Amino acid sequence: MTASPGKKTNYSSLPNSFNDDIQKQKYINKKQSQSSDGAWWINGLFVIVVHIVSLLSFLSYTADRKTWIMTFLICQLAMLGITVGYHRLWSHRAYEAEYPLRVVLGLLGTLGFQGSIKWWVLRHRLHHRWTDTEHDPYSAAKGFWFSHMGWIFKKPHYPRMKLIDASDLNADPVVVFQHKHYVPLALGCGFVVPTLVGALWGDALGGFLYGGILSRAIIWHSTFCINSFAHWAGEQLYSNEVSARGNLLLAIMTHGEGYHNFHHEFPKDFRNGYRLFDWDPSKWIIFTLHTLTNQVPKVSRVPENEVRKAMINMELIKAQEERQKCDWGVDPSSLPVMTYMQYKQKQEQEGKEWILVDEFVLDVSSFKEDHPGGAKILKNYYGIDSTKAFHGGLNDHSKAANTMTAMFRVAKIEKNQKEE
Repeated sequence: MTASPGKKTNYSSLPNSFNDDIQKQKYINKKQSQSSDGAWWINGLFVIVVHIVSLLSFLSYTADRKTWIMTFLICQLAMLGITVGYHRLWSHRAYEAEYPLRVVLGLLGTLGFQGSIKWWVLRHRLHHRWTDTEHDPYSAAKGFWFSHMGWIFKKPHYPRMKLIDASDLNADPVVVFQHKHYVPLALGCGFVVPTLVGALWGDALGGFLYGGILSRAIIWHSTFCINSFAHWAGEQLYSNEVSARGNLLLAIMTHGEGYHNFHHEFPKDFRNGYRLFDWDPSKWIIFTLHTLTNQVPKVSRVPENEVRKAMINMELIKAQEERQKCDWGVDPSSLPVMTYMQYKQKQEQEGKEWILVDEFVLDVSSFKEDHPGGAKILKNYYGIDSTKAFHGGLNDHSKAANTMTAMFRVAKIEKNQKEE
């Protein structure tokens, strides 16, 4: 998708009474918001036409087998241009790349037809800075459709874009050149080249329809799935602060980008698939270039200790959630309070099958037949204090046994009232 150059707003018509800078800025923001609330017709129309032509081509035109292979390769190369280049290199500076590699990645990213590097990166940095908020360009909080494709049809208005650092992009000659000449580069890489290559085996039309049009739709949706599905379905192994999740299927579709939960927690890491068995070809390519060539002099890794802490914190959160699903017995603060003598009298006069452990009166009538030591042992302690016997005098009970006693609590003994 190309970024339509925005028209410069003329603020010379501001009322003379607007001398206060704050009021002036509010007025400017309001005018910008009003001008960008509508549909982004040019962008939306282009996306719709590509989808219609793709569908008609697939249904009505039989492409040469070589054209199918070319289309597949275009999709793979373009996705690598997005994942290895646009995303991990330029958006997050997860590794350093020499000029020749940057040129190759810039061309492959252009093949993806998703806007210039600068256009794509600035919006992606905005997405990470304010994920799931109104300032997120493709916020999942606005619904699945919006995060997947809906944002494309809405005129962009990003009041916080000025807070995003673009100095590294402006200093990179590859980024500057591609941004300046993006439209002819995109048309040439995206449509002209596939057509010319298809003509080599007599299928120029198939090269245009499949390698040029159909591949655009496939590449778009592969990327869009990260904005939508990866914020909707999958694991949250590292954080639950935002909607990002990890998904193996998406990782396979997008050369490793599906491990989105790790990526949002540690965006600077050159790996999206952190674990050894995570499917992340983009990681493997970067690491191979780093190890075997001089094109990637440095890669960024988050310290192992920080990853482990994130995982442990999530395990604790999940354990707490599971804990809340269990019945842990009556809350001690809600129990009636009685004296030790009242406890004894209840048992003696009413025949209550009660025992006393620690400061709690336990009704074991429903449990006595299931007691591992037999009902007879329990009966020996009806109406008396069995704390010492419970904690090693007769049997050193397990953690589970201690936890289970909470299920039988019926009362609490006043402090200093237990039998010595």
